[in-house]
Amino acid sequence: MKHSDIEWQASEAATLNARRVLPQLVADYFKAGRKLDRDSTARDMHGFRLKTKHLRYTLEAFAPLYGTGLTPKIASLRPVQNALGDANDCAVLLEEMAGGLPHKVRSFVEKRASEKRKEFLRYWRKEFDAAGEEKKWKSYLARPTRVKPPQP
Repeated sequence: MKHSDIEWQASEAATLNARRVLPQLVADYFKAGRKLDRDSTARDMHGFRLKTKHLRYTLEAFAPLYGTGLTPKIASLRPVQNALGDANDCAVLLEEMAGGLPHKVRSFVEKRASEKRKEFLRYWRKEFDAAGEEKKWKSYLARPTRVKPPQP
């Protein structure tokens, strides 16, 4: 499901929209992450980093509805974002500097990019997307929220 397929219903309360929309957003995120592997391009990895930022910022906006229980879930996105951000920085440097980098520097940056991609994939497979994690996320986000939103 694409983000554009997820619609906010203005006639519904924020809590009901969150319970309907956020699990779909998370399902889309997990699906996108599972497509990545060691052969994925730097562009694909960067696209997923942007999806990670989008999900994190969206969840942060809804944190008042879910309370402190959402905090560890949001925090679990940071290692994804950080590793992919570092890998992207390396890819941009290599692209921008093209032939202008000394061989040793180029080798170092290429190695670092590879290490960060591996770090992301290891974290993704062993921790973030471990067995049952997507279900836990979706169940948490679909449950009735405990925090009451402010009344207009």
